[in-house]
Amino acid sequence: MSATDASPAAELAALIGGVPGVARLYPAAGLVGRVTGAVAAAVGGAPADDIAVAPDRIAIRIGVGTERPAAAVCRDVYTAARAWSAVAGIPDAVIEVTAASIETVDTDLPALPQPGRR
Repeated sequence: MSATDASPAAELAALIGGVPGVARLYPAAGLVGRVTGAVAAAVGGAPADDIAVAPDRIAIRIGVGTERPAAAVCRDVYTAARAWSAVAGIPDAVIEVTAASIETVDTDLPALPQPGRR
């Protein structure tokens, strides 16, 4: 990766965003990391990374759609992150994938049963 390329986390975020079933990325850092990232973004103008990439750990939090099972989407995200980490030179990183939400629209949900109605 050259100096003009995106950050490693941004590059991985673009890859993960293309996995079928991924509806959104959520910030992977804890509360302190999110606050620190937001302050750094406000001061430096650079957006905070949605994926936490460290030499020994990659943390990814996603929202999944309803078109595929969440477990299958998480496995595909893990597979993509594992392949990326090998190319990025961190093949032994622990990879954490969390489905933080399931994104739905009203048409995805069956009508709720009404008491006294069939």
